[in-house]
Amino acid sequence: MTLRAPVQLVDPATYSFQRPLREFIRRPSTIVYLSIVAAVALICFVGPAFGDDPNSTGFAVLTPPDAQHLAGTDGLGRDLLARMMLGGRSSLLVGVAVAALCLTVAVVVGGLAGFYGGLADRLLTKVSEFFQVVPSIILALVAVTLLGSSLPLIILILSATMWPQVARIVRAECMRIALLGYVESSRAAGFSSLRIFWSDVLPNAFPPVLVATTMTVGRAILSESSLSFLGLGDANIPSWGALLYDAQPFMQIAWWPTLFPGAAIFIVVLTANMLGDRLNDSLNPALSRVK
Repeated sequence: MTLRAPVQLVDPATYSFQRPLREFIRRPSTIVYLSIVAAVALICFVGPAFGDDPNSTGFAVLTPPDAQHLAGTDGLGRDLLARMMLGGRSSLLVGVAVAALCLTVAVVVGGLAGFYGGLADRLLTKVSEFFQVVPSIILALVAVTLLGSSLPLIILILSATMWPQVARIVRAECMRIALLGYVESSRAAGFSSLRIFWSDVLPNAFPPVLVATTMTVGRAILSESSLSFLGLGDANIPSWGALLYDAQPFMQIAWWPTLFPGAAIFIVVLTANMLGDRLNDSLNPALSRVK
């Protein structure tokens, strides 16, 4: 009589998420993009401790980049590189905080709406349709104008305008996964709906949600920069968009106050979007073959 080895069951969440994530991290392009993000974060959060005072006006006005001021000085005689490093903190903080808040709200609201359906699902659909009709940047402009322009308030406003896009993805994935066989098996085994949602449905819905959250970082930085460029950012905390706003009167006589903050926004947003694209390729290999 031949004894057969016991069949090993594979956890669906482990199979569908952890292996592509390891593949994503090992990609050469991912290493390059992550290195860029890490370098920018390190410069912004550690660099101010070794640079000039970003608020000091003791330098010559509109000095071009040189050995003493690598990015030049602005219209008030402040070191532009020091202000860019300080402003980078605000821009990066906004991007990460908005993405985290959007992910949290979207997972709870969108996941429960997609898994349970009913009134919650109908309400989420109506809210998402409202935010799709009205551009989020317009809502952010109105809210900042009426409520103020502190950095925490800007983060809350941008999160309130961006979470429905992520929530719709969570809802669609949870609705799809709720009909799969292993979810039905869990129901037949007598597990509660809440346990099935947190242990079986939500982990398998997470990969596309993670891609959307990565894209949200770049969108949040662009939105915050747009508000600051329009003069609606936090006046007490510089950001890259605020530096572009301050450089407007000097655009025809000095190129560096505009070029360097604009390049920083471009590099960070592009890198965040490319990371999201590479993550999507790893989690959806069929799409990467089509490309």
